[in-house]
Amino acid sequence: MAPWRVETECPQCGAPVTLGEAQHILCCPYCKTNLYLIPRGPFRYAIHAKKPSENAVYLPYWRIKGLGFTLYLPPKVTGKPVDRTFLATSVPIRTVSLGIRPQAIRLYFAHTSEARFFPIQVDLKQALERTLNPLDAPVTERETVRKERNLFLSGVADGDPFDRLDFTGGLAFETRTVYKKYEPVFSFLLDEGNSLVYFPVIPEGGKSLRLRDGVTGTPVGEVERDRWNALRDQSVRSLPAFATLPLLCPNCGWELDYADESWAVACRGCHQIWGISQGRYVSLPYEIGEGGASDALYLPFWKFETAFPELALYSLQDLARFANLTRHARATKPFAVFVPAFKVRPRLMIQICKVLTVAQPETHPPDRIPREIYPVLLSARNVRGMLPLVMGEIGANKEEIFPRLSGIEPVVTKTTLAFLPFRKTGYDAVFQGGAPLSIPVNALKWGRKL
Repeated sequence: MAPWRVETECPQCGAPVTLGEAQHILCCPYCKTNLYLIPRGPFRYAIHAKKPSENAVYLPYWRIKGLGFTLYLPPKVTGKPVDRTFLATSVPIRTVSLGIRPQAIRLYFAHTSEARFFPIQVDLKQALERTLNPLDAPVTERETVRKERNLFLSGVADGDPFDRLDFTGGLAFETRTVYKKYEPVFSFLLDEGNSLVYFPVIPEGGKSLRLRDGVTGTPVGEVERDRWNALRDQSVRSLPAFATLPLLCPNCGWELDYADESWAVACRGCHQIWGISQGRYVSLPYEIGEGGASDALYLPFWKFETAFPELALYSLQDLARFANLTRHARATKPFAVFVPAFKVRPRLMIQICKVLTVAQPETHPPDRIPREIYPVLLSARNVRGMLPLVMGEIGANKEEIFPRLSGIEPVVTKTTLAFLPFRKTGYDAVFQGGAPLSIPVNALKWGRKL
C-alpha cells in the first residue's frame, strides 16, 4: 500500500516540504530547519478541489489506522493491519469512504485552506467502534482432515509357509473437508494515531442540491437545501494549526537524534530520552538490557510492571503457575510485561511479547545511551491495551482465560522504556539476553510501512 504524502511549507523560510503520513519531524531541505510537529487534536489534512475557484466545501472523514487483534474460541489468535476511512458527517453522499484516493492525490494540512469545513458529527469513539466491528465477527475456516488406516493381511494361518513380518500390510488414507467456526471473545486495536481528512464537494441546484465530487466532478449525492444550509452555518473557515518544537535538548541544548517517524527522541549530550506530552518535551525513564555486545542493535520495548487482580497475578511465581512453567516457580518479586515500541506484523508482535514476558530479561539504568538504538515509534499509551491480550497468549488454560480478558483491568505500577540488545546476523536480529528470540530484519524494515 502506497504511503500518503503531505505537502506543506517550512515555518521558518516558507519553502515547500513533503512529509510522509507517519512523519513527526519536519526537515527543511533549504534552510535545514528541523522541527517536531505537534498537532492540536488529530492531524487534519485536506484534498484540494481540482478547480479552486469553484464554491467547494469540505466534508470530514475519520482515518483509523493501526493493528487489529482478535482472540477466538476454540483458542486462536489473529492479527492484521487496519486502515479505514469513515464519513464523519450526516451529509447523504455515496462516498462513505475515501478508499485509495489519499494515496493517489497530494494532501495538504487543512488549516492552510480558506474554504468552509463542515462540522464533525461522528465522534472518534463511534469511528473506533465501527473499526472494531469486523474484528468482532465470527469466522469459519475450511480444514482438510487426513485420516490414516492400517490394512493388515488377513486369512494367513499360523502354519502357512509365510513370515508375517514380510506382510506388514499397506496404508489407506481417507481425506475429508470440515468447517470449523471460531467465536470472537476479545478484540483490540493498537491505535497508531488518528487523523481527519477533508474532502471537497461542490453543491449545485435549487431547492434540492446536487453534490459533485470536487476532484473528478462526478455526482455523489443529493441533499435538501435547508439541511445543507443548517450544516453550512456550523462550518468554520479555518482549523487549528499544528505547533512545533525545535529538535534541541531542553536540558543541555544538544541536537537531538531522531528518525522521521520517531515518537521519542534521544540526546547524546546529557544521555536522556525525550517524549512529547501536552506540547512539550518530557524526560522518559529508560533502562538497557544485559548481555549486549559493543556492536549490538538495541530495540525499544515498553516495560510495564503490572498486576492482574482478576487473574490472581501479582508475582513471578503467579506467572509461572498461570503459564504452567517451571521457571520463576519460587520467585516472589513482581513481574513485567514487555511490549515492542516499534511496529512489526501483528502475529510476530504477539510472539515477541510472549517470549520476553516469560523470559523476564534483566534491565538496569545506564550511564549513557547505547551507540545504535532503533527509533521509538509507538507510545506507551498506544500499546498499553495489549496487556490482557499478552496474558491470554501466555496462559496455559486458554479455554478458561480467553472469555475473561474483556473484564480485566491491569494495575500498572511502573512504566519504563527498555532497550534490549540484539545481534544482527544478516537476515535476523537475535536477542542477546538469553531468550530464544530472533526478529527478521525485513520485518523491522517493512513494519515501519504498516
